[in-house]
Amino acid sequence: MNDNTIIGVISEGPADRAVITNVLKCTLGIDDANIRALLPINKTDETDRARIKGNDEFGGWSSVKNECIEKKIINQFLAIDGQDFIIIHLDTAEASQYGVLRIPEKNDNYAVNLRELVVEIIDGWLENQEVIDSTLHAVAVEEIDAWLLTIYDVGKDSCKSTDPKKKLGFILGKNQINSTSDYDNYLKLSKPFSKPKEVKRNKFSDFNASLKEFINEVITKTKS
Repeated sequence: MNDNTIIGVISEGPADRAVITNVLKCTLGIDDANIRALLPINKTDETDRARIKGNDEFGGWSSVKNECIEKKIINQFLAIDGQDFIIIHLDTAEASQYGVLRIPEKNDNYAVNLRELVVEIIDGWLENQEVIDSTLHAVAVEEIDAWLLTIYDVGKDSCKSTDPKKKLGFILGKNQINSTSDYDNYLKLSKPFSKPKEVKRNKFSDFNASLKEFINEVITKTKS
């Protein structure tokens, strides 16, 4: 992957894309110019997206699914030289709604096993093997807030949290930190993910298996 490569991001919402952006910055040594929002295309917050639900401009898992099947944005993006990879993000909190019929047993391998099932669902929507080979799966077990918990609930396995958004909100509130779930605030909250020294010191991905699996896939596919 060269310095001019652009990665497209399809996520459930803008806040999710913000977290993914910071993870990519450190993992690949890139900056904002190398990352492009494909869906949703703006920074609208949770409330507005709910109010205008169904508009592709605003995202949600159903919009992610529809784009994976139709591939209008995906094919246009990948057809351009230097645009070799797309990120597909899904939280697993709604996994049963988008086709995961058998939730794995909650043991030490729960997060990895559930992620694999969601990856299979995404690849089934995509169908095209060339597109699948260009896809990086940002599957967050429960919610992407669980990734943020590795920063704010230090040293604890955040995969074990059944309601990471609520837990994150409680921890941030206790420390008088803004917990608003929008692009700008989540970009700020996840900033440590973009800093190599902090990542090396705190080993965030050691405390969330789905974050680690995503990082490993990014490294493996982009370096090959």
